[in-house]
Amino acid sequence: ETKPWQNLVMGGISGGFGPAVNNPLDVVKTRVQKQVIIPGQPPKYGGLFSSVILIAKEEGVSALWKGLTPRLMRIMPGQAITFMTYEAVSKKLHEFNIIPPIGK
Repeated sequence: ETKPWQNLVMGGISGGFGPAVNNPLDVVKTRVQKQVIIPGQPPKYGGLFSSVILIAKEEGVSALWKGLTPRLMRIMPGQAITFMTYEAVSKKLHEFNIIPPIGK
């Protein structure tokens, strides 16, 4: 049985994995959308893989995670609270037999 603070921590940590994994794709997407296309010249950012390689080469691999800190500061607290609340409500619903025990 986990304590509420443990659920809070687990929810926050698990809520941070999605943005951390997805951030490079968001960086590439933003670069592709924001680039200025000059007629007659190829765009700087083309496809996904070529853009990832170009960003890593020009700015370093860590550039693929630019903007991650504000995203984590926005997403992790909400996920932490959501998971802790879900577990607390679920526990109470089981205690009052509103939801039958798991596996029965």
